[in-house]
Amino acid sequence: MMATVRNERQRGAVLMVTLIFLIVIAIMGLTSMQSSKLELKMAGNEVVREGAHQSAQALIDTIIADPSTTPIIGGVGFTLCTVGVPNCDMNSLIPAAGTVVDQIAAGSLSAQAVLTSMGPPPPGTGYSADIFIANHYRLTSAYDRADEGLGRVTLTQGIVVLTTTVD
Repeated sequence: MMATVRNERQRGAVLMVTLIFLIVIAIMGLTSMQSSKLELKMAGNEVVREGAHQSAQALIDTIIADPSTTPIIGGVGFTLCTVGVPNCDMNSLIPAAGTVVDQIAAGSLSAQAVLTSMGPPPPGTGYSADIFIANHYRLTSAYDRADEGLGRVTLTQGIVVLTTTVD
């Protein structure tokens, strides 16, 4: 007996379903790529922000580590600055050689220390109020390389410099 071949008209349903799945997968791939690009930009911005913060903090740490950078001169409001900062009484915030100095010279890093008050040491420091004077400074460090895409940050920190009274 001979098999009969049927010539039924194909409807193409499998082809249509396959094309729809292919389009959905392509859209998901494009969305995933766009999301990855955004996350990469966010990570890059975080690296820039953290680098700017670390540079500004490094200058503050350098100034605090060397007592000669904050001499007790003048009264309340007396302002010490790095070179190039306007409206200062004295440009004595000159840290030792290193990357911080290079950034100051390039104009991307600066600092200012303002003597905010003078008086007895804070309670609980273990120092006699009769012998020591606490000189309170507001130390501000600014890093600015935003025009190069490398960030901008300003940090402010308080420091207390204890000095002895001379009898």
